Amino acid sequence: MWWFGEGLGGVLSGAASPLNGAPGAVILYALLAVLLWPSDRGTPAPFTAARAVGANVARALWLVLWLSLAWFALTPANRAPQAVSDVISDMESGQPGWLAAIDRGAASLVAGQDLAASIALAVAFAMIAAGVYLRPSAAKAALVLAIVVAVVIWVVAEGFGMILAGGATDPNSGPLLVLLALAYWPLGKVTAPAAAGSEGKAA
Repeated sequence: MWWFGEGLGGVLSGAASPLNGAPGAVILYALLAVLLWPSDRGTPAPFTAARAVGANVARALWLVLWLSLAWFALTPANRAPQAVSDVISDMESGQPGWLAAIDRGAASLVAGQDLAASIALAVAFAMIAAGVYLRPSAAKAALVLAIVVAVVIWVVAEGFGMILAGGATDPNSGPLLVLLALAYWPLGKVTAPAAAGSEGKAA
């Protein structure tokens, strides 16, 4: 699906953009499947995504994903004049009037400021990437930023995955990035499971 249906997310062609779903929803589905795979690991996990693969691997996967989005935001195709505004304005076709108006307003807002918009996106993605390595309070702030950025991209640049325009094959990457961020939400203090046979031990 990623190869034939999504063209590898445009990664090899240089057209990959975090605003049009790169690196592809299929990759995000696969990543979520790995991170949320049921696990019987006995060690406590600091967040849900760490239960199957461990915290270090989960954090590394998060880092690679969001730094790759930062990289895509700064590629020549995405920092070119009108690149960002064109992606947004292309979403108008077939959308309900209220959503088309949002797209027009957003495209007008960044018109002529596409390079600055690309840099701002890259900085936000880099901050999000580093967030899971910070203390829980700072990690939560980074995850909230990830959710906000994902929702904005889904609404403005992905047009709800074209669901309302009748041309959708999937909801695109926005909701998947939100789900991914929630899987990294700190769980608070987690205690290790009691040792086998300790229950019922005579006092």
